[in-house]
Amino acid sequence: MSLPEEGKRNHRVHVSRVLLAAYDLTAVVISMALAIILRFEYFRAEFFVKHLPSLPLVLLTYLVAFIGFRLYRYWWRYASVELFWSILLANFIAGAVSAGWQLYIDGELMPRSITAMTFVLATAMIGVQRLLLRLICERRREEKTKQVETPWGEEPKRTIILADSHSVVEVLTALEKDSRKYNILGILVEDPLHHGTYLRGQQVLGPLHQLYDHLHRHDVDEVIIAIPETGDADLREYVLACARHKVAVRVVPVLARLLDNPSSSRGRLRMQDLRAEDLLHRPPALADLQEFGQYITGARVIVTGAGGSIGSEIARQVCRMNPSQLVLLGHGENSIFEITQELNHAFPHLAERTVKIICDVRDVLRLNAAFETYRPQLLFHAAAHKHVPLMEENVAEAIANNIGGTRNVVKAATRHGVSSMVLISTDKAVNPSSIMGATKFLCEEVVRAESVRSETRFLTVRFGNVLGSRGSVLPTFQEQIMHGGPVTVTHPEMRRYFMTIPEAVSLVLKAGANGRSGNLYVLDMGDPVRILDLAEDVIRLSGLEPYRDIQIEFCGLRPGEKLFEELLYDSEAHNVKVDGKLMSVPRPQYMDPEDLDRRLATLLRVARHNDDAELRRLLVEILPSLEEHAPIMKAA
Repeated sequence: MSLPEEGKRNHRVHVSRVLLAAYDLTAVVISMALAIILRFEYFRAEFFVKHLPSLPLVLLTYLVAFIGFRLYRYWWRYASVELFWSILLANFIAGAVSAGWQLYIDGELMPRSITAMTFVLATAMIGVQRLLLRLICERRREEKTKQVETPWGEEPKRTIILADSHSVVEVLTALEKDSRKYNILGILVEDPLHHGTYLRGQQVLGPLHQLYDHLHRHDVDEVIIAIPETGDADLREYVLACARHKVAVRVVPVLARLLDNPSSSRGRLRMQDLRAEDLLHRPPALADLQEFGQYITGARVIVTGAGGSIGSEIARQVCRMNPSQLVLLGHGENSIFEITQELNHAFPHLAERTVKIICDVRDVLRLNAAFETYRPQLLFHAAAHKHVPLMEENVAEAIANNIGGTRNVVKAATRHGVSSMVLISTDKAVNPSSIMGATKFLCEEVVRAESVRSETRFLTVRFGNVLGSRGSVLPTFQEQIMHGGPVTVTHPEMRRYFMTIPEAVSLVLKAGANGRSGNLYVLDMGDPVRILDLAEDVIRLSGLEPYRDIQIEFCGLRPGEKLFEELLYDSEAHNVKVDGKLMSVPRPQYMDPEDLDRRLATLLRVARHNDDAELRRLLVEILPSLEEHAPIMKAA
């Protein structure tokens, strides 16, 4: 706004306040006159004239009271109950003080009935005037809105609001201020006292669960949800019900929630924090740690890759079972520092029993020194490179870290008498089409071979895609949505098995409790989920609409990827035993242990020379399926 325009605006505001004050004081005088007429049934001029000497001080008292209660600082279009309380109190206090002036200057008080009627009439005249001003402002604003929207031909959105009795007023106020026009079909609230009532002209139709009926019966364009206390499961059901009917949905943070959590105020309409559990398309499969976790209590535990998503969650769950010692071993100093700080805060009694070791699992001497010093009984091996496209470009690193590191950890476990070791593997190890998948298959082979010749109990757990882990699809989608899109999906028919971090760790700990050495354990994750469906769900659960607010683009399969993943080889599938949601398989030994040792020694020797082309050739010799499932490897 330019300075001349700002000066004109300030002048208009000043004039409007002077006119308001003049009206208010006139209303006081008229109220006195009307009170006299009502009291005596006619206007007694001599009675009014008798009190004229005190009238200037009386009006000055009213003016000071009105200014003191900020009657001229309110925006008329937002006149509310607070303003009317201010009018009421200002008139009451001014009337009481004015009675003193009348007694002091005029020598007598107005009759009490006239004073009371003056208070009532002045309050009513000033209050009604403010209400009329608000209605006029609202009508003008509606006319302006129509003038803006009509040229574009925008139809008002047929909208249903889900809210609680506290937030519904804020939502309606926000919609009134929104430049887009809504055709509100009704409001749904849980409190039965409000059913059938009207709020700002909008009908409260009934309880929240009637949303499904209204979606069937009405042509709804959008649903607005403003229920701060709703559970995540209920919220997801409402959102996905709207998605099934192709209805846009927005989840709105109300003012009280923003005050409690200022970080949630990014954006005008923002979803509550999205949890991976909301995207599973099945109930989470979580085992009760208290039932089988007692083997950890009092034990010395070491976690490799302890700073990663899975390793850090294993550390959290282990701490709940009160180990005698916990060794956090990882290569990244920042991630180890962060999980240590978190555990020290959550489990202060374990702080002195928690050991932090910055160590690369490829460093045999340092690794063995750690095992020699702390003599772990239980070992959870989560250290690995897991990014498929990245490992396609870093073959030597993938082999040295995943295969070489696992081999070192396995040998250290046997040498130092570890009771049991659990290897974290992946469904990408089944008929692998990528370098990462091939290295994890060979890690499984290393563990299976060692289980035959060692007294240590060696187990393998095989994961699907872990939602919410670092670098996984969920945080990637969320980051893309935060920047306004587009969300990128490799192929419209790509499907994956998904599990949450708590499910993954539950599987690890349950397998470690009573698993048989040499066995493979897999979580029953239901049917694979289309990545496209997952992307659409994430967008909707973020309070936005796919293809309208956020676009989805297909970027094509990346190196090493395939459309569908498998959980088991055919040779494994017919030996499955099921324990609840946990599948147990006696993993076959696909390679002779001596031949495996020889081939791995060759791979690791070539990896030290960073010859990626030769490493690809050697991997195809070991796993011919790589050539069949990953043509990109032949091109390389």
